[in-house]
Amino acid sequence: MEEISSKLNGKKLDGKWITSRPSKYSKNEVFIQYWQYEDVEESVKKVFSEDDADEIVSFLKENGKTKVLKRTYCFINVLTKTLEVYRGFDSKTLEIVSLLQNFLKTKFTRISVTSKDLQKIYSDYSSELRQAMFKNVSGLIYEILRGNILEKNEKYQEYLKKFPEALRVISFKPKIRFLNGYNKYQVTINGDRGTVKFSDNGIFNWRPRFEIRQVTFFIATTLGLLKWSRPKEA
Repeated sequence: MEEISSKLNGKKLDGKWITSRPSKYSKNEVFIQYWQYEDVEESVKKVFSEDDADEIVSFLKENGKTKVLKRTYCFINVLTKTLEVYRGFDSKTLEIVSLLQNFLKTKFTRISVTSKDLQKIYSDYSSELRQAMFKNVSGLIYEILRGNILEKNEKYQEYLKKFPEALRVISFKPKIRFLNGYNKYQVTINGDRGTVKFSDNGIFNWRPRFEIRQVTFFIATTLGLLKWSRPKEA
């Protein structure tokens, strides 16, 4: 961890820079922050409606604010040998991964979760399957099924039998220890992209690292990267 942190901390490239340090909360993690300036209009339009964004951008530019400083949180876990980038999957995510690879002289490979692995994840670590997406089913590129306790749905079971390798995305309520009580938000795992999305249930807009790490760990366990058993429910 010290070696990884020292290789990344303070690195700069084209107006972007990295800070890193061993995590205060986990002996197996390096906490990384990727800093960059973003056009104020691009940044504001990600958060506000078009009308509100135009008004805010106009006000900021009148006051000389054309750029905003953005940071992306990343974590490298030496136990699971994984890199997590806290942002949606896009070109900037790939840019961050590429820079970290160059500085660390290593190669990060995006995970791929098979249909069988997705089934094992919701079977072992979910209290309820809420949504499933099948790929290339009956001439359709994607077929999405939604419902309560979807794992017991007849149509869902029929799809699994007919197209056993076609399940590519699942959304479920995870069985984990929650930091703020028994908070049943939804987690979505995209097997093709190797991404994890946490739904916003209106209680708070962020997810504690304590909770996200548990989801990362049971994915890593399912993929054979880590021997780890599910914690008892709080």
